Amino acid sequence: MLKGKLNKLDNSFYKKIKITNLKTSIFKCITFLASAKLIAFLCLILLIWIKEKNIPILIIVNMLLMWLLIGILKRIFKRERPNINRLVSEKGYSYPSGHTLTATSFYGFIIFLITISPFLVSIKISLICLLSLLIFLVGYTRVYLGVHYLSDVIGAILIGTSYLLLYIFFTYFILNLI
Repeated sequence: MLKGKLNKLDNSFYKKIKITNLKTSIFKCITFLASAKLIAFLCLILLIWIKEKNIPILIIVNMLLMWLLIGILKRIFKRERPNINRLVSEKGYSYPSGHTLTATSFYGFIIFLITISPFLVSIKISLICLLSLLIFLVGYTRVYLGVHYLSDVIGAILIGTSYLLLYIFFTYFILNLI
């Protein structure tokens, strides 16, 4: 299992981080955008707001499955959190980054919905770029705040993207629910 030791990639990345009060405040806000509480609240709002087909239910099921997957993976790998530059308090294991997995699956699914929407192409591109940037920023903030290794974030993005592609394939192409 992963014991929480720094590897070369993690270590070299930590050395490049420059901590400031302003960045810390901004990054705490960004990381909140992938917190379970906010995402659950957004799912409830989407449940009320979106009236099309099964989309709100699919968003909620997506997140429930992702949170289940996060719990399973953290119990399997049992990687301890880093003890470097800890700027916020977190419980549980480090790998994979739950915030990054949550951002990847939630905002990634929203990106998919935008892609198939009737929005103007310029609006689609703008929203997709903004949400993609948010996913990567959430990952960066988790390392900056000292609660994850870079490898936790990279793993979370890869796992989240793989999961999301399977979820989209199953719901969109197999079940035709969207």
